[in-house]
Amino acid sequence: MKVMATKIAVCLEVGPDATGAFVPSCPGCWVFGRSPERALAKVKNAVAEWFNWLKSHGEAVPAEAKKFEIEVAEILRVNYNPAEAGKPEPLFWSEVLPITRRDVERTLQLMKYSREDLLKCVSGLSDECLDWLPPGQPRTIRNCLRHIAYVEPWYITRLEVELPLKYPRNVFKMLDYTRRVVVDYLKGMPRSKMRGVFQPKKDKSPLCNLWTARKVLRRLIDHERLHTRYIVKLLQNYQNAGKVY
Repeated sequence: MKVMATKIAVCLEVGPDATGAFVPSCPGCWVFGRSPERALAKVKNAVAEWFNWLKSHGEAVPAEAKKFEIEVAEILRVNYNPAEAGKPEPLFWSEVLPITRRDVERTLQLMKYSREDLLKCVSGLSDECLDWLPPGQPRTIRNCLRHIAYVEPWYITRLEVELPLKYPRNVFKMLDYTRRVVVDYLKGMPRSKMRGVFQPKKDKSPLCNLWTARKVLRRLIDHERLHTRYIVKLLQNYQNAGKVY
């Protein structure tokens, strides 16, 4: 009997100079390409890599990992570059649906995996390595870690939530502190924040200031995985420059 390929939905953010693509059913699977076609070609490999990522953390790989097809479910056409740092965060229809406790639990598990990956990369690095910035790159590793730590609770505040925050100066303590604040909030997340569309008044985006719990959960995983890949690239450049970390 011929096995039918599983359809995996992809959302595209199409700008004039680049396209972003993410997979709602695979949180943390987020890529960019110069065109929609390039982004779709990348996303198929990224989905396969995502399943391997789960496997590397001890999960059983689901049946759809063996045979799947990518299907464009949603397209947003924008007038900015989706691949640029600090770009707007548009709201897709797929992220309007309310979340459940199970969604939160799954997110916490994936956040645990992504943090394990991050710490595996950066634990034990020298100050020289943490503060090294090659030409053409936007951030040092230390600045990248600080950015990850700062942004996680910021995502939670997009749901019109006030968090008690006092950022430690040490970047590793800051990573641990903000992660604990976010995890504690998610574990006790009120149902009133699990549904609806929010327009935060603080630190609002001038272009797209619409947030939902589902969007926040996805970004919590997407963001750290994206910057972990950047750090891996930076460490490779560090080695190529003849340095040892």
